[in-house]
Amino acid sequence: MIAYVDILSGISGDMFLAALIDAGAPVAHIREELEKLGVEFTIETEKERDVITATRVSVHSEDTTERNLDDILHLIGESHLDEHIKTQAREIFTMLGKAEAQVHGVPVEHIHFHEVGAVDSIVDIVGSLVALQWLGVEKIYASPVLLGRGTVECEHGTLPVPAPATLELLRGKPVVFSSTHTELTTPTGAALLSMAEFSYPEMEIKSIGYGMGKKKLDMPNMLRIVVGNESTTHDLYMIETNIDDMNPEMYPHVIERVMDAGAVDACIIPVVMKKGRAGSLLSVLCSRENAERVKKTLFEETTTLGIRYHTVRREVLERTSLTVPTTYGDIRVKVGKRNGTIVSISPEYEDCRKAALEKKVPLKEVYAEAQQKARKSLTRIE
Repeated sequence: MIAYVDILSGISGDMFLAALIDAGAPVAHIREELEKLGVEFTIETEKERDVITATRVSVHSEDTTERNLDDILHLIGESHLDEHIKTQAREIFTMLGKAEAQVHGVPVEHIHFHEVGAVDSIVDIVGSLVALQWLGVEKIYASPVLLGRGTVECEHGTLPVPAPATLELLRGKPVVFSSTHTELTTPTGAALLSMAEFSYPEMEIKSIGYGMGKKKLDMPNMLRIVVGNESTTHDLYMIETNIDDMNPEMYPHVIERVMDAGAVDACIIPVVMKKGRAGSLLSVLCSRENAERVKKTLFEETTTLGIRYHTVRREVLERTSLTVPTTYGDIRVKVGKRNGTIVSISPEYEDCRKAALEKKVPLKEVYAEAQQKARKSLTRIE
């Protein structure tokens, strides 16, 4: 299961949690898990309409303890929360601490959390992790982050918007600066996005949640989270590079190495490059999971200074195999079906070649008989 975070008007911790609750995560379960932290709080939800209906989350607590990073990590570590949630929560709060330390120019151990160390922020972050686990979300995607402008008042004084810690947490991530004079994305919201990949997934929608923000804006102030199953039809990368200064003798080795790195397929195509130079287009097909290994291999094994890649769709046939007896021995055959209909019968090349050499007959004769025998055998089965 995946979740797509559609950042319509910014993101905060309470909006993230509210959207997950609106998508189906039960408040009772989230409350029960949060009680394992041993802090005093109440959490309330209500439906509110702003063009469309969304869920608003309110967290209240009489606990005004000022906590530093070690205090929060200890609080999480000593709880009886699920270990995976503990690990994620510690990572998020550590990132928050390092971001605050960076912008204020002090060691992280000297940072005393104020806004993000308050109970409501702890509830927002840990509660969101609990909700994601309950929904079965294993991967998060997100749209570019919308940022406002102006100033915001906090414990440190008056800060520019986006808050320096927010920008620090969003380093290397796509953002959109808007002319809206208010804080749209908070440090807590930015920290939660550390779990996300910023791209647009293809998915089968199971549930949709809208989390309402507390501020009144000229536009609907809400975060949308879409939960569902990720489509695998496009879950491949095509990685390519043009090369004109490499010894062609090395290409077989390069292809072998990228296949070892997890490529599904690889090929080299002669091309004419700029200035009329003869070159080669090296194309590699691989899964998302293996993309980084393949890219690393290309940079290490070729002379390229840059690569390009994009997602591609691939449709594959249903594959089965059988072994058929022929005049030349047993031959394995691959059978491809589409919507239950046989569209491909392919004898294994190595089996046919071995038989042809042993029997001293043309390869095409072995191939033809194996294909014919397989066709007859499949006709009887059907």
